[in-house]
Amino acid sequence: MADLTSIKVEFELLRSIVDERTCRLWAATKANALGYGGESRVAKATGISRATIHRGKQELEHLEAAPMET
Repeated sequence: MADLTSIKVEFELLRSIVDERTCRLWAATKANALGYGGESRVAKATGISRATIHRGKQELEHLEAAPMET
């Protein structure tokens, strides 16, 4: 299981090279992978609000439901 330090390290490596939306989607993906309490743990490690992570989860659900364009 990922601890807060490892989450923070991952986030610090990513945040300087990706935009806000990608950070939000990464945080949501990380929270989903962690399961119960994931939003709170990611929020604590990164400083991203739980509301922002939740919004990212909603975006991911929408992306998964949308058909792929070719």
